[in-house]
Amino acid sequence: MLFKGASPRIGFHCSVAIEKMLSVGRHYSRADENATGNGYGHADELGPGAVPLSAAGDCRSFILVRSAALQKRYFPIALFTVVLAMVAVAGYVLPVPREAVPRRVLLDNAGGPVVLQHAEHAFQQKIPCEKCHHESPVRRENVQRCESCHGAAFDAAFRKNHVAAFNDNASCATCHHYELAAKKWGHKKHQEEYGVDCRECHHKNTEIEAEPQNCADCHDSGAPTGKKAEEGTPPNLADAVHARCVTCHEEMFAAKAKGCAQCHSQTAVRDILPKEGLVKLNPMFTSCAVCHDLPAEKLIPGRMDAYHKQCMGCHEKLRKGPYGKEQCAQCHTSK
Repeated sequence: MLFKGASPRIGFHCSVAIEKMLSVGRHYSRADENATGNGYGHADELGPGAVPLSAAGDCRSFILVRSAALQKRYFPIALFTVVLAMVAVAGYVLPVPREAVPRRVLLDNAGGPVVLQHAEHAFQQKIPCEKCHHESPVRRENVQRCESCHGAAFDAAFRKNHVAAFNDNASCATCHHYELAAKKWGHKKHQEEYGVDCRECHHKNTEIEAEPQNCADCHDSGAPTGKKAEEGTPPNLADAVHARCVTCHEEMFAAKAKGCAQCHSQTAVRDILPKEGLVKLNPMFTSCAVCHDLPAEKLIPGRMDAYHKQCMGCHEKLRKGPYGKEQCAQCHTSK
C-alpha cells in the first residue's frame, strides 16, 4: 500500500510499519534505534516482524502531515455546510418580510373580488402614493389601509375598533383635524356697545335665575349636540350658549364649520402632534357633528363608495380604464 503524496520509500515503509505494528504490537524506543547505528537495523538483530524504526518515525510524521492536510481541505466544506444549515433554519423560523410596495392587492367585496394592479399604478402610471392614500398630505413610508377609515358600515363596532387600525398620529389628524377653544366673546361689548339687555341672554324667568350669573354654574360642560335636552334636565353649556347666540347670529350658524372660527379659536391637530406617543384628542371634538352638524357616516364615505369614487373618478378624469356602470366586469371578477 502506497500513500498518495508520499515518496515511494516513505510510502512503502509506512505501509509496512502500520501492518507490522498492528500484527506484532511492538514499540521501539529511541535507544533501540541508536543501538543499530543506522536506524534501520537488521531483521536478525531485532527479531522477526521487526520494523525499521526510522520508517516508523517517517510514518508518524507522514500521518500527522496528512491529517493536517485533510483538516485544511475539509474544514471549509464543513464550515460551509454549517452556514447552509443555519440559513435553512432561519428561513423557516424568521418571518418573511413584506414587500414595500405590493405588486397586486386583492379587494374582496360583495360585488366580486377585485385584483388591483398596485405596482402598475405606482410605477408605470406614476401615480403618487398620497393620491390614493390621502390620510397624509405628504408621502409616507407606512401608508394606511383604506378600510381603516372607510368601513363596510360606519356602525358602533367600527367606531369602537377603528382607533386600533391606525399606525400613527398623522392618520388621526386627517379626520380629527381641528380642536376649538372659546374666545373672549366680549361680554362688556355686547352690553355697552350693542346695548343688549342682560335678560336677552340670561333667563328672563326670574324663578329660574333670580339674578344673572355665570352660565357654568348650572350648565355642565360638554360638546354641542344640537338636540333639545330632556325635560327637567338643563342642556349642557355648549347647547345652552348656542341656543342664545343663534337668535342674533343666524348667519354664523348657517355657515356651519366655517362660522365656528368667528367665536372659537381653531387649532390644527396636525400642528400639535407629539414626536412620540399618541396624540390626546379632546373628547369634546372627536365627533364630526360638533362642527359639521352632520354625523360621520354622512361625511366619510363607506368602503364601496370610497373605492368607486377614487378609482372610477380617476379613470373618468384620465379617460382611461373602466368607469361606467356597464363596465363593472372589467374590475370585478366572478365569485
